[in-house]
Amino acid sequence: MASLDPYSGVLGLRLAKHLLRRATFNVTKARIEQYSNYTVDQALSDLLATSDKNLNQPIHYVNGNLTSPSPWINDDPTYGTVNVDNGSGLQKENDYVTSWWMDEARRDTSLRSKMTYFLFTNLTAPQKDNGNSAYYYDYIMLLEHFCLTDWKELVFQVSINPRMLEFLNNDENTVDNPNENYARELLELYTIGVGKPFYLDENGNVAFDGSPLNYTEADIEKIAEVLTGWRFDKNQRSSMPLNGESNGNFPCGYPVPSDHNFNSKQLSSHFNNHLIPAWDPTGQTESQKKAQMEAELRDLIDVILAQDETAKYICRKLYRFFVSRNISTEIEDDIIGPLSNTFRANYNLEAVISQLLKSKHFYDADDNLNSDEIIGSLIKSPLELALQSISLLDFPVPHPIDEGELHYKSFFSNNLINKFLVQSSQPPFGETTTPPAGFPAHYSGPNYDKSWFNSSTIIYRYNICKNVFFKGSYGFNPAAYLQSVVTDPKDPELILTTFTDMMFPESASDERKQYFIDTFLFDGGSLLQDGDSKYYYWESLWADYLQGKKVNTVNDILKSLIEALIWSQEFQTT
Repeated sequence: MASLDPYSGVLGLRLAKHLLRRATFNVTKARIEQYSNYTVDQALSDLLATSDKNLNQPIHYVNGNLTSPSPWINDDPTYGTVNVDNGSGLQKENDYVTSWWMDEARRDTSLRSKMTYFLFTNLTAPQKDNGNSAYYYDYIMLLEHFCLTDWKELVFQVSINPRMLEFLNNDENTVDNPNENYARELLELYTIGVGKPFYLDENGNVAFDGSPLNYTEADIEKIAEVLTGWRFDKNQRSSMPLNGESNGNFPCGYPVPSDHNFNSKQLSSHFNNHLIPAWDPTGQTESQKKAQMEAELRDLIDVILAQDETAKYICRKLYRFFVSRNISTEIEDDIIGPLSNTFRANYNLEAVISQLLKSKHFYDADDNLNSDEIIGSLIKSPLELALQSISLLDFPVPHPIDEGELHYKSFFSNNLINKFLVQSSQPPFGETTTPPAGFPAHYSGPNYDKSWFNSSTIIYRYNICKNVFFKGSYGFNPAAYLQSVVTDPKDPELILTTFTDMMFPESASDERKQYFIDTFLFDGGSLLQDGDSKYYYWESLWADYLQGKKVNTVNDILKSLIEALIWSQEFQTT
């Protein structure tokens, strides 16, 4: 029986790795060892603590000069400064934001970055190549602000956010010319879903429960009417005139009563025949009219989130993102149902994610079944593969201010983003293959995360070392890294034990470790003499390295070993 009962006892190495891989982009040998001594309560307390940022905002470069950084948008109330094409194009401004977020995410020791990205995969409003970078930045910051707080308030703020208003055309939705784009996606993707999804039965077969859709086309029409009249200032980072403090004072849209439909809106039985009554704006002040528009939108969100299926839909997404792609009838009953009850209590994301990440089920400690293996069961997204590799290798990412050219243009924009993530079908916060649904790996069953691997993307995943980490003048020294993580670098068995223990979800077999030793660190014994260790070749190479000899040979061997470990099916999973 699957159980949300808390896991008891100290995590140990295996479970510490599992938690860190699933909850953060920052996985290091030191953190694994630290968490291995924690209980789940201690671990979650640490993950929920605020992690300081290296830079609180992106860097803006005057006239595209990467050696002359200046303050970015938080120091300028207008959009103009960051929307100027200074020869590098608007996309470059967006790339600065993306690079900044990724650099902070790989440093982040908390749940914040992983949860922010989870929200983006479900409340998708991607940046556009020619779009205003400030809209993009503000949307990410909105998701980050609410990533562990109130889902209900988040849905409200997303609905009036400039990036979302523009992306799904709700800024064009008026009483005389209704636009249903956002209304449809609000139901289908962001809250209740189209209907109870398929699941895997006890035999592993795809099954359906036969439930009807969770809403009607008439519901979409009426919800579109509720959403009429919201606009945003395309030239000013304005904040909402009503209750602006409730969203952390992020720039947001504003209500225009003359464009709003104040007639009654009757929803279907899917929403308990909820009625938003007609309201007569005649003789009312502008403030009263705006307040009524906000009240209608909040009323709508209240009734959508009050439905049982809405909470279950969101909890299934959390489950597939953090735990497993497979939701059986047992998981639906024992995990999703109780999680949704926690969620509906006050729509607090921290409460739900804490309950899930503390549970026996998350650590696969609630039964003895091999059929529901959780540890190592998900395929890393390209973003996880990239950022977790950087943290594990302690890769020397160029400094965003002191080495702006290398940081933004070379490492992030040219290589990590465009030559790896885009080619691997995961442009970070960018246009997805099927906007606004997001990445297929997060919504398209039954494959879900298996979608990251296909004939087009596999080569880019396998070449991340050649095309990103080992390309350019980033200063990665494999031998120095080896010395930092392995107590005795001349010992091949210790090298492979250390590497696989921190990189693989499960302990590697002796045969598996021997494969890497024989292939990369051992010449097969051709140089052995009587009395020599069987690993004489590597031992002698390392001794030479310590004397300043054969440095390139040693580093080339270690690069090949690290590349092979990243290629391995074990490291490709999480």
